[in-house]
Amino acid sequence: MSMKPELLSDIWSVLSDHIPEKLKADVAQEYITTLLDYGVDESTLQSMTGIDTYLDTAIEYAVDEEPVDDDDWEE
Repeated sequence: MSMKPELLSDIWSVLSDHIPEKLKADVAQEYITTLLDYGVDESTLQSMTGIDTYLDTAIEYAVDEEPVDDDDWEE
């Protein structure tokens, strides 16, 4: 899904102003996970870095996370 990083960043900025500091890390992670679930490209997410540290951490975690390959699992 192609969405403008500026729009997604603005949405986060508006929302984060109303989120208590102690919850921002969890909400940022859920926001990024939701964007990925809806097909937002990783390159779009990477374009959103620099907005705030909570969002940067969530993006870094989501982009760096390697997919699990069940074929490599041995019993």
